[in-house]
Amino acid sequence: MKLLSLLLLLINISVQADVVKPALVEVSIFNNKTLEVTIDLSLEAAMTGIGTQYKNTTDAPNSAQYDKLRALEPKVLRERFRAFEAEFLNSLKLSVNQQEQMLTLTQANIDIIGYKKRARKTVLTYQASLDEWPKTLTWQYGRIYGDSALRWQIYKQDEYNWSQWQWLRDGSSSGVIDINHPEPLSTAQRFYQFTGIGFDHVIPLGWDHILFIVGMALSSLLWQRLLLLVSVFTLAHTLTLGLAMVGIVEVSARIVEPLIAFSIAYVAVENLISHQSIKRKSIIVFLFGLIHGLGFASMLKEFEMVPDSFLTTLIGFNVGVELAQVAIVLFVVLILLGLRALKLNYRQLAVIPISVIISIVGIWWGIERLIG
Repeated sequence: MKLLSLLLLLINISVQADVVKPALVEVSIFNNKTLEVTIDLSLEAAMTGIGTQYKNTTDAPNSAQYDKLRALEPKVLRERFRAFEAEFLNSLKLSVNQQEQMLTLTQANIDIIGYKKRARKTVLTYQASLDEWPKTLTWQYGRIYGDSALRWQIYKQDEYNWSQWQWLRDGSSSGVIDINHPEPLSTAQRFYQFTGIGFDHVIPLGWDHILFIVGMALSSLLWQRLLLLVSVFTLAHTLTLGLAMVGIVEVSARIVEPLIAFSIAYVAVENLISHQSIKRKSIIVFLFGLIHGLGFASMLKEFEMVPDSFLTTLIGFNVGVELAQVAIVLFVVLILLGLRALKLNYRQLAVIPISVIISIVGIWWGIERLIG
């Protein structure tokens, strides 16, 4: 009964579940004292009050309403947003020279329905007319929406003037930003920031990656084998993550996402075989790692990075991912060792049933993403 309940829970996660990504907010200041704010967000999540505090949309009370909005054509969703916009604007706070600004919507770009297993992208563009040239800037996103990331620029044609991204957790304020003399993030600060982003992308947000690592960790209690598998997987996803970030490799999410799901199923199914070839498993894990790296890149590419911070960002993100992977492996291994210490058959009690559940979920996700 417990096994069936867990299976139903994991399958439920996959039904119309989108991870709620943080909003990306860009503030541009123009010479005519006009200020423009673009907000890259999941509009359906905002309209239903689903913030980044939820692991995915199915965890939220309004998940059914989210699914209905997610299925609407862009024009219809835009009309629905008109009635919600006043509430949305009341949750935002933009101050220039410590004076709160009134924002006017100038454009709303809502993506097509498209691939329903990923949150639909919407970009809202707002403007404000300033009475005087801005010296300070303060931004705060609605607390109900959770995390956001902010950057700003004094616009100059054909010049890259963007500040570094500022990560704002749980609707916290940016604080007063001196736009004439901004304090840049140090290399260490930027590394630490993206280490946290990388960790969060796996735990708690990355169910795909969590299940893959759990399936891999269940394959053996020999630390040499686990170390080899984790190292091979790390090498592979680091390779494709780096290549994708510089634009050398680019594969559609409609291909990558189903492959990731089927890779989860395959790794779990292999655990049902008593004697596995470590050489063959290492090759398989490497190939699947290449695919997972493309999945990581799809999120990280949303943060446009200047050349002098690219390497720090990439390494920091990857370190965060690895720390999350190590935490998952240690958790699984400790449970198995505990069962063995109690002289219980950990393979029959844990490895086989959990692997069966993971394989079923992986196949379910793969089919759902192929037809979605």
